[in-house]
Amino acid sequence: MEQLQRLACVIAETHIRDLKRKNGNALISNAGNQGEVNRDQLASGLVDNCLYAARNMACGDLERESYAMLCEMISLTGREYTITTHGEAVLESMHRHALSKPVKRINH
Repeated sequence: MEQLQRLACVIAETHIRDLKRKNGNALISNAGNQGEVNRDQLASGLVDNCLYAARNMACGDLERESYAMLCEMISLTGREYTITTHGEAVLESMHRHALSKPVKRINH
């Protein structure tokens, strides 16, 4: 489970790094709603979603299948890690879903 969490953190850090390079910050917006991407929350959401998907697929080894799902989201080759096209689509979907929730979270 620790490897799963570490890979999810690397994906989250890489995504936030790319957002900051592209936009100058880690803010995302959708349908008039705006929020800042948080590494820990994003990593936790990635792990939870992968475990849920693996459980629904009735896989024998949930952790291994979840790890494989996360591996599809990032390219670990080259000088810098990069988010794959599939990973970008998943992250964009997660952001849209998070911003469309009616309950606003309070950040301290």
